[in-house]
Amino acid sequence: MITSINSQNYTVQQTQTNTNKTEETVRNIPKNYENTNNIDTRKNTLSFIETASPEELEAKVNSLTGRMPSMAVINLREIMNSENGDELVARIGRLQGQMDQEHRNVLDQEQNLISQGRAEGKSNKDILMSIVKMQDEQSELYKMSANWGSKGLTSPENYTKLVELTSNYVNYYA
Repeated sequence: MITSINSQNYTVQQTQTNTNKTEETVRNIPKNYENTNNIDTRKNTLSFIETASPEELEAKVNSLTGRMPSMAVINLREIMNSENGDELVARIGRLQGQMDQEHRNVLDQEQNLISQGRAEGKSNKDILMSIVKMQDEQSELYKMSANWGSKGLTSPENYTKLVELTSNYVNYYA
């Protein structure tokens, strides 16, 4: 029994240590964080491809093999700070089925590009660049939902596009 108590005390002590580190991190978040969430996955992907070692490129291609479809990227802070947050959520909800289908299609194309690239003896860098090219050719909805060279679905800059994509939406609260 004494060993069990010591183990529990140790666990609690470790948790407290981790909590303090988390609290320090939270305290150090800059006050002006509005622009820190503008993530461009296309830009990040290209940067990775250009700077990664051959081993990192191989690990990336391997990690893409057999994975599940991606999901839409939603910036909750933009929704919460928006005057029409409920409308944004409802419009995005209307697009959920279409986004899911597009992400599944992109995944299928990606898996085919990997299989084909490996069969043809292409380098991992070439395989990844072919995936980038394929994603560049996707719909605006896909690009917005994946932050692919575009601001996200909830971005004020994309509100007009979101309205166009959900022309069947009626805001009963307006």
